[in-house]
Amino acid sequence: MKKKVWIMIGIIVVVVAAAALLLPRLFGGSHRGIDNEPEASVAGESKILVAYFSWSGNGQQMARWIAEETGGELFRIVPEESYGEDYGDCVDRAKDELDHEIRPAISTHIDEAVMAQYDTIYLGFPIWWSDLPMPVWTFLEEYDLSGKTIIPFYSHEGTSSGGNSLNRVRELAEGATVLTDEAFSVRGSSVPDSEAEVKEWASGELQ
Repeated sequence: MKKKVWIMIGIIVVVVAAAALLLPRLFGGSHRGIDNEPEASVAGESKILVAYFSWSGNGQQMARWIAEETGGELFRIVPEESYGEDYGDCVDRAKDELDHEIRPAISTHIDEAVMAQYDTIYLGFPIWWSDLPMPVWTFLEEYDLSGKTIIPFYSHEGTSSGGNSLNRVRELAEGATVLTDEAFSVRGSSVPDSEAEVKEWASGELQ
């Protein structure tokens, strides 16, 4: 009897350990959330928009490097209800939103006339549950993106292919040309040291 109990305990330990390893890969890394503040308002003075959603700060850093390299205007996709700082709470909420296709309201918006000025949109996000975070669904469905070129970039912790996120961008950005083959990804833990790599990619996309 005692042997069976120890076997069961051993199985539970293995399952918990496996889940602990797998969860960051499905979601995007064990980080703490940053602030929920927007960038300065965009004015459509550039033909390039660098729009991003970032919880841990990785996407924000990548977006700022891309904007520096391309001269694009920065726009942060900010949910009205912050995902908070706690990783576990954010994971749970993200899974519930994806499972039920809940589009969270966002507090930042671009005027229709301003959005019309952009020809190219660099779109940044983390990979959450092998898919696109739901605030990005909200953003893409809010605007008429017909005729625009969208170039995705994202951070991940194992899902370097982007999972279903690139197909999702193509599905939601109706009428836009989504350059999925040109998408750029960096492992989340490597983002702080990737400035040269990010800028080289961004400059190449302009040629």
